[in-house]
Amino acid sequence: MKSTPQKIEETEKKLKGLKDQLKKETDKTEWLYISELKIEVQTKIHHKDKTYAECEKDLSKGESIPTYEQIQWLRNSKYRNQLNLLDTWEFVQNPDDISKKNNYVAGFCAGSDYANLDCDWDADYSDSALGVRFVRKKISGKSR
Repeated sequence: MKSTPQKIEETEKKLKGLKDQLKKETDKTEWLYISELKIEVQTKIHHKDKTYAECEKDLSKGESIPTYEQIQWLRNSKYRNQLNLLDTWEFVQNPDDISKKNNYVAGFCAGSDYANLDCDWDADYSDSALGVRFVRKKISGKSR
């Protein structure tokens, strides 16, 4: 028979797991289908003030952090306003192999008149304004 402190500890673990699951489900935003790229992309960034690794850990099956090329293409497309890509600061996959080997992560920053890719951020870096959006291949059967 379990003692009361053991039962409390188990219940607290279960509660933490449920809270984490709820946060993961509610942190994510709506998806927008991009027919030209055959992907769905989240309309808003989330996971602000989290490290790249924390963002990666919350990827669901089939999701990924976008590449720089995907974000840059979207910024120059008709979807830029819908995705708020004229004013964003978000993680992207690091396209530079040397930087990745040195444990650096990449971020994309854009304003109305500029865009910048940085591939030399410390892997433990986070900021209250920095977030991520996820992309995935189109889920068949879902209407858009």
